[in-house]
Amino acid sequence: MQILHKVAVIARFLNLTERRVQQLARDGIIPKPEKGKYDLVRCVQQYVQYLQDRAFGSGVSAQDTHHERARLIKAQADKTELEVATMRNQLVAIEAVETDWLQHISACRMRLLALPTKTAFQIAVMQEPAEIERFLKHSIYEALTELAKDDDATDTVSEAAAEGSAGMDAAAGTDSKPVGRRAPKTKPGSKRRTGKMED
Repeated sequence: MQILHKVAVIARFLNLTERRVQQLARDGIIPKPEKGKYDLVRCVQQYVQYLQDRAFGSGVSAQDTHHERARLIKAQADKTELEVATMRNQLVAIEAVETDWLQHISACRMRLLALPTKTAFQIAVMQEPAEIERFLKHSIYEALTELAKDDDATDTVSEAAAEGSAGMDAAAGTDSKPVGRRAPKTKPGSKRRTGKMED
């Protein structure tokens, strides 16, 4: 004959709080109450089985339902937070960043590799190191400007180029060694042949 007991009795037998007993019943670990009362024998049997399963890592009780529910809620909250940040353009997919950077690096590589071919003939007719330096700076800034136009970021690169120019000029001023080969001495009245720098 089935004898039903109040939750307080079940809690005393299982050495649990009444709230924990009700939670176990909701999670299906022990039988649910009938009209507010519990089957003592079945509750004890199923709770012992639950503890055994947890101890040996087998059965349904290997997954603590309460713990799993908490993990699920946290995962859902994290997912929602990421989705909101993405909608606000605060997050970018790593694949998009990689693709964008590869395109930038490829374009920059092409521009730099083209500089020797583009400038070789103009430099060949120059004799003054300062003139060659100015020409190379001009060619580099021109390539940077073209890259900036491709990226619709002309202002950003122009500022970087200006800062780079200031840094190069400052470095040249602190270095006592001359850049390039020494300019040949000229006799008074003689004319030195220089090439015309193209804009």
